Amino acid sequence: MNKREQTRLRVLDAAWQLFRQNGYHDTTTRHIAEQAGVAAGTVFSHFPTKLSLLKAGLMQQIETVLMTAKAEEPNTHPQGKLLHYASHLYVFYCNEANFSRELFRELIWQQDEFEQQLNAFRHQLFAQTENHNPELSAVMMDCYFMTLITGLNANQPDASVMLNQLQRKLQVLQINEGPDGAHAPPQ
Repeated sequence: MNKREQTRLRVLDAAWQLFRQNGYHDTTTRHIAEQAGVAAGTVFSHFPTKLSLLKAGLMQQIETVLMTAKAEEPNTHPQGKLLHYASHLYVFYCNEANFSRELFRELIWQQDEFEQQLNAFRHQLFAQTENHNPELSAVMMDCYFMTLITGLNANQPDASVMLNQLQRKLQVLQINEGPDGAHAPPQ
């Protein structure tokens, strides 16, 4: 890793640490530069905005969680895989519930930038099946995010409660899944 990449990672790590400690809004780029031991301009040479730092930090954190989960990925149906990954991701978000709420408030309108990662994840869920069902995967992801956001808004967010709620929602989808894996209308 060259010096520029090392500096970028130092800035990103400092930003993420400060965002978690102080919140996104109470962290300035000056604080980040001080924490990283760089000039304020150096922060902007790697990340054009504070929001871009937040996005990059989130992607780095989620990729770490996903790599851990992938190492233990069960060979099961797409709903089972989603439950497996959700068990890791929900814990990640619940461990820092206040920060997670703030994170989603900032990033909720940035969905287009995460679409590539979401599409790759949807395909990964269906990797063991013959056909990727885009409609079913979209509904599954909606269930995942609705459960996450609802769970984070609870007084005491609990990953196991969220996982149980997601499992119940996915069971309804399984019942409505036809024999060929296509989404059938409810009966």
